[in-house]
Amino acid sequence: MKIKPIILSGGSGVRLWPLSRESIPKQFFDIFNNSTNLFEQTLNRVDNLNFDKPIIISNQNQRFNILKSIKNVNVKYDKILLEDKPKNTAPAFAASTQCCKDDQVLCFLPSDHYIKEDKKFINCLLHASRIAMNNHLVVLGLKCREPNENYGYITYNKSNKLNKSFEVESFIEKPNKEKAKKLIQINALWNSGIVLVKNSYLKNLFKKYAEKTFNQVKVSYEKSYRNMEFLFLDEKAWSNVSPISFDYAILEKNFRKIVVPLNISWSDLGTYDSLSSIHDSIGNVEKINSKNCFTFSNNNLLIVNDVENLNIVNTKDFTLVSKKSNADDIRKLVSKISKKRKKEFLYESESNRPWGSFSNLGEGNGYKVKKLIVLPGQKISLQKHFKRSEHWVVIQGIANITKGKKQFKLRANQSTFIKKGEVHRIENKTKKDLIMIEVQTGDYLEEDDIKRFKDIYNR
Repeated sequence: MKIKPIILSGGSGVRLWPLSRESIPKQFFDIFNNSTNLFEQTLNRVDNLNFDKPIIISNQNQRFNILKSIKNVNVKYDKILLEDKPKNTAPAFAASTQCCKDDQVLCFLPSDHYIKEDKKFINCLLHASRIAMNNHLVVLGLKCREPNENYGYITYNKSNKLNKSFEVESFIEKPNKEKAKKLIQINALWNSGIVLVKNSYLKNLFKKYAEKTFNQVKVSYEKSYRNMEFLFLDEKAWSNVSPISFDYAILEKNFRKIVVPLNISWSDLGTYDSLSSIHDSIGNVEKINSKNCFTFSNNNLLIVNDVENLNIVNTKDFTLVSKKSNADDIRKLVSKISKKRKKEFLYESESNRPWGSFSNLGEGNGYKVKKLIVLPGQKISLQKHFKRSEHWVVIQGIANITKGKKQFKLRANQSTFIKKGEVHRIENKTKKDLIMIEVQTGDYLEEDDIKRFKDIYNR
């Protein structure tokens, strides 16, 4: 039987701010500037005959990022399960048990990992799945390259080798550097967070060690509802679920677990240190006489001269300069400043929608400028705004416009004005992207100033 991939994609990646934001976290961001993201790479990795169609588990805020990535790589999937709010990994694992066959081996894959040697990795998963089929919970353990305080570690019984695998002795959660050095000396492994287990056995583990979580998640799944391509877990039932990690709920309990060692280039890309261990310079960057610096720019040319031990990150709307030794303080930085400037601090200037995307090009007192991309065959909702007017200019393509009771077409360099309170819609009936510039004017320009009358996406 084929392995059933369960792709976990609800993380926020806050320690990689400003690359990773609440609106577009690291798994959906083109982090290596190579036209693909980590989520898409994960989908491609399991798009072969060894795997069944994947189930994707995330939260509602990421649903349009997921759809965009699926369309980019054109990979078939089974279901997209959406949580109302993230509840850590144990509830996500429990939800997956509800929509898979009991005899299937489930493979839980975080979608934000960097994995270089795909063939070696897939062969390891196949080996681990054969062990898991015999009612064992199997974890992939990575050979340590350094004493890293941001990873969990696995110790194992070296005298009891079981067909390229070992019995787990203990899980150690993010030790300090000195303890990490000692763990490496005894050949401990990094805990990858990648788990393979037969569904029926996983259900039994939940019923034994985390029955309350399992039952609460089951109720939420049984009351779930479908909208577009998504399966929404019932929000009211989900609110009763307590956040808890799979490690704490299940893995650290006293039962037999197996680790399969793997020696490949891998990282969870949780910090700038882990990112710089793969590439120390990404994008539009020139470094001169600089040492031990991570540099990134997907915007203007970033020139770094005669500095050392810094993380320097330049995006379209932020520049971060931080000592490498203070990389772990970024989480505190985000928490502190976002209280004052949450909107721009946590949200990327580009936002994905089911009809396409929009980018904020600039804003000031009483105005905001956006670039809209409406995909072929898509349309925005029939809507109106109470507090703003909009000016539309077509840059590329043909727009079918609804404006009040009028319907007409706009082509490149043509424009129209939507007054406050006027019902309107944009539709792209062509086979090419429609690109428009929207200039909003008014006293209030936030996204919640909207009333929808018709929406093919049921928002």
